[in-house]
Amino acid sequence: MSICPEIDLLRKLESGDLSDAQADEVIPHFAGCDACERTLERFRGGSLDSRVLRAALRDEAAEADPGATTIGIGTATPDRSGRNWDIPDYDRIRMCGAGAFGTVWAVRDRVGMHHALKTIDLSRLKEANVRCRESTALEAYCRKVRRHPNLIQINHVGVRGSLLYYTMELADDDATRRPIRDVFPENYRPLTLDHVIRRGSTRPDTAVEVVLRLLRGLSRLHETGLAHRDIKPANIIFVNRQPKLADIGMITTDTQSPSQVGTPDYMPPDGKMDETADVYALGRVLYEMLVGRDREKFPVLPDDVRAASDRWDMDQIVEFIETACAPHAVDRYATAEHATDALERCRDVSLDSLFDRLEPIARSTPSRPQDTTLPVILALISAVPWFLAAIVAIVLINKYL
Repeated sequence: MSICPEIDLLRKLESGDLSDAQADEVIPHFAGCDACERTLERFRGGSLDSRVLRAALRDEAAEADPGATTIGIGTATPDRSGRNWDIPDYDRIRMCGAGAFGTVWAVRDRVGMHHALKTIDLSRLKEANVRCRESTALEAYCRKVRRHPNLIQINHVGVRGSLLYYTMELADDDATRRPIRDVFPENYRPLTLDHVIRRGSTRPDTAVEVVLRLLRGLSRLHETGLAHRDIKPANIIFVNRQPKLADIGMITTDTQSPSQVGTPDYMPPDGKMDETADVYALGRVLYEMLVGRDREKFPVLPDDVRAASDRWDMDQIVEFIETACAPHAVDRYATAEHATDALERCRDVSLDSLFDRLEPIARSTPSRPQDTTLPVILALISAVPWFLAAIVAIVLINKYL
């Protein structure tokens, strides 16, 4: 793009609302255009987070070596050793995971609190001619999504040299199943739902409750117009034993354009990566929690699984999974909120026991007030002889004594 984009396009770039294809066209121009930079600054109103993220991309474009050989995505490797660590206020403890361009570390801050810190090497992205999609996702997530107990919380965003980094909640320890407190475990590994599923199927009551909580978190994401696009067991962590959707790198506001991002096993067959695709992925996650990794009989549940719950109607659970994982988007639940309502209706809780404990109350016709006049008269008549006898006795006593 040789000419400056329209103002509306710049607004969408700033808010993170551009599709991947549109952003790929705009960002190279933006990286070298001072006029567009000044326009975006006015939109941002001095927002530090936006300025840092956008400046990081611009600086990397300006400092790239013109003679450098472009390498493929598959050959890019992250700095797993951490020798180039130059992030203030955080001490590295252990590497938790790594991808083509980023690395996740367990770190300790100055007051001794533990966090997960992800670094993204912007220079490697530039060498590989790859746009930093995660910076756009990160900005949209931090700006639009309010805190929720089932969504990962981003604590801090910064840039140090060629590294874009951000800190977030640290997952519980896989070995102890407990949160990290004062002492960091020597063999720490993040507790993810993937590790839980690998150990075997989960009780239906627990599996459904986990997915319900994740759907509530996903509803918060969807209500802001964002889609996650990479929900899978490995991207679901436990923090203080609470399941949370993590790995926000694929989040987008562009839910209409065709996209192939995501993990194939958890992507719908129609390839439409919108809100319904997130619901599709959680439907697959629920099935795997119930039966394990065996997907050959999907969505049929074994008899032992059906008989293992007295809280949920397992026939309705199967119907829920079938709808959530329908091949076509139009047949799936439109949003996580709709899916949550449908799953809630699968509860098999009867109120009969409440009414069985209540004794029926006998209803009798109230009697009329009884007339006591006649009994009183009869009692007085019967007492007359005794009254007369008493008078005669008194007269005789007075006469002869």
